[in-house]
Order: sequence, then structure tokens, then C-alpha cells
Amino acid sequence: METIIRSVILSFLLAAGCTLFFEALLPKRTFSALWLRFLRLPAFMAGLLLISFTPIPPFIFQPVRFVLVIMAAALIFFDVTFVRSLVFSLLLCSIYWIISSLLVSAMYLFPPALHRSLNDAAEYIIHSIFLCLMLIFHHRFKNHSRQWPVKSRIFAGFFSLVSLIVILSIIMINESGTAAENHARLAALSGFAVINVCSFYFISKAMDREEEMQRLRLLQEKTQNQMLLYQGMQKSYDLQRRQLHDYKNQLGCIQGMLENGQMQNALSYISRLTGTLSQSSSLINTGHEVVNIILNRKYQEASDKGITMTLAINDLSGLCISEEEIVILLGNLLDNAISACEKLDSGRIVKFKMTMENGQLILSVRNPVKEPVLIKDNRVVTGRQRGSRHGTGLLNVDSVIRAHGGTSVLKYDNGWFYFSAIIP
Repeated sequence: METIIRSVILSFLLAAGCTLFFEALLPKRTFSALWLRFLRLPAFMAGLLLISFTPIPPFIFQPVRFVLVIMAAALIFFDVTFVRSLVFSLLLCSIYWIISSLLVSAMYLFPPALHRSLNDAAEYIIHSIFLCLMLIFHHRFKNHSRQWPVKSRIFAGFFSLVSLIVILSIIMINESGTAAENHARLAALSGFAVINVCSFYFISKAMDREEEMQRLRLLQEKTQNQMLLYQGMQKSYDLQRRQLHDYKNQLGCIQGMLENGQMQNALSYISRLTGTLSQSSSLINTGHEVVNIILNRKYQEASDKGITMTLAINDLSGLCISEEEIVILLGNLLDNAISACEKLDSGRIVKFKMTMENGQLILSVRNPVKEPVLIKDNRVVTGRQRGSRHGTGLLNVDSVIRAHGGTSVLKYDNGWFYFSAIIP
């Protein structure tokens, strides 16, 4: 019974650290059943309990089963690819093994009597230190999940694998050696731990640099879109002012035709006049001025290019998103959709939805594409020939959505590109 209680406590400490680690780096997978969201910690704990109650493999294979169990739980409960899950599991395993190896090696330096007493509490100490480090790690990296540069991920995965191999090799050499050998092993492990800390420091700096570049790109686009928004509003107001200025003259012309009995000419003139006014007026009204301006402009732009645009909208007067962010969301999404449709010879259509439902903003854009779209880690992979504008725009869209606690999904299926998002 004591063994079971001990295993449960240790598994809980280690599972809590693993959960914090992955929550800091990866978006959580959404489930239709709410109760499934609370199974992340129990899932990690169940896997670790399975390890503790199965026969111990050769020493060299012990990290392997740890990595496999952690990776399986991460794939189930986090939105992550197989490769990224493997990289992060190796990284987590190397952190745990460094802590464990350092503490065990340090214990050999104590007198035998004290060493025996510490040996009973060693696992509790190791798992507690690991949990504390993961709390710090979670606080430091919790908002960097999508700013990890690809090169940093590759380096982290490769370096973690090398770290495990080196650490296991050091531990296996003269495990019961003399005091001098124990000191040498501890020094080697300590030095390698310092190298790992320095590596993580440089990875952290790379992430900060990437985040700052993304912030600057987003700020630049906000400024540009704000100027475009004001220019669009100014153009609309100027057009309305010119129409009102000519209104008196138009009525005078119609009155003259009627007085001269030119009924047919007057009707024809009125028909042309109302058609012009209808074309230039705002056809879309959502109750939100900025949304109206953008949707009317993009609708007219699509119409001029022979693209059909269907809209599903409702009252958006209660939308609590800044003007700049609305322009970033709608401008990038509709520009990308219209640009994709321009490349098609037929079937040019953009299906747009923006509704408030149950206190949430539902945003969806669907459009056919000429070529298949490669999506990786919920990002569109763009080639050099197409440039980086498309990818940067969607990154800025994603930044706005995540800033408001929302989630987005990109999908390509059977010649169609799908974007959908939910913002609380």
C-alpha cells in the first residue's frame, strides 16, 4: 500500500510538471465534451503510473518509454504535430534527467549514513524540484507557443537528444567509483547542465526576437490599415457630399422634364439616377460603422472583379474589438480570398460569415483556390515565388484573435480554403 501511495504522489508531481510544460508551449486541443478538457493531468499521470508499475527496462531504455508516454498524451490533448511533440518530449525528458542525475551524483558526496537517509527522499526531492522549474518555465514561456523559430525547434530537439545520450553515458561510467570519480562525474554533469542552461537562454532570446519582430509587423500593419480606413471613410463622405450638392440640380432637371411633359425621359433619368445612387451607397449594414465600411468596400471590389461574395451577418453593434484590429481581421482575410479567386477562370466565390452568437464572435471565410494549400502547425506554408505577404497577413490575424482569447483553424479540402475563428 505504501508503494502505491508513493507512486501516485510521485506520478502526480511529475504529471503536473509535464502538463505545465506543454501548456506553456502548445495550444490546447478543443473537445466538444467539456469534461474531456479536464483529463490532461490525469492522462499524464496514468501514463507515468503505467511506467512505475511495469518492469524496469535496461537503463539506456528508461528515457525512451518516458518520451513515448509523454508524447502520446501530448498528441491527444494538445494541438501539435508528431514531430513537434517528439521534440518537446525529448526536451522535457532531458530537463528531468539532468535534474535527476545532478541530485543523485551529489548524494554520493555525502557520508554513507546521510546518503542512505537521503536516498529514501531522493525521488520526492527530484520531482519537487522538477515541478518548481516547470512552474517557472510556464510563467516564462506561456505566450511563446507560436513564436518559436523553426531553427530553434530543430536545435532544441537535436540538443535534447544529445544531452540525454551524454548524461546517460556519464552516469553509467563508474557509477560506484571512488570519491574522486564521484566528484569528477558531478563536475561533468554540472558543466553539461550549465551548457544546457546557456542553450535555453539563447533559445529564449531567439523567441523574444521573433516575438518583437511579429509585434513590429503587426504595429506596421495596424498603422497602414488605419490610414486606409480613414481614407475610405473620407472617400465615402466626399462622395455623399457631392451627391447632396447635386441633389438640388437633379431635382430641378426632373421638374423641368415633367413640366415639359417629357414623362418617359423623366422616368428614364430617375432610373439611371437611382441606379447610380444604389451602386454608390452602403448596401451592407451591421450596426458597426467600421465593419460596414470594410465589407462594403470589399464587396464592391469583388463585384468589380467578377467575384460573387455571399455574406452571413447579423447585428455587430456590440463588437468590442478596436478599429485597427477589425481592419486587420477583415482586410487580410478578404484580400486573401479575393486574390485567390482572381486566379480562377470560373467558380469565383467568397463565402463570408461574421455573426455574434451566444456572446461569441463567429468569423468564417471560404473560397476556392487554384492550387492546393499546404498548412502546417495551423499556418499556411508559402513559397518564395508567392512571397511572404500572405503568410504575414494570416499571422497578424492570428495575433489579434489570440490577443482576445480566441482560437482559429485553417483547412484545405478538395479545392477549397477554409478559415474559421471564435472570439469570446
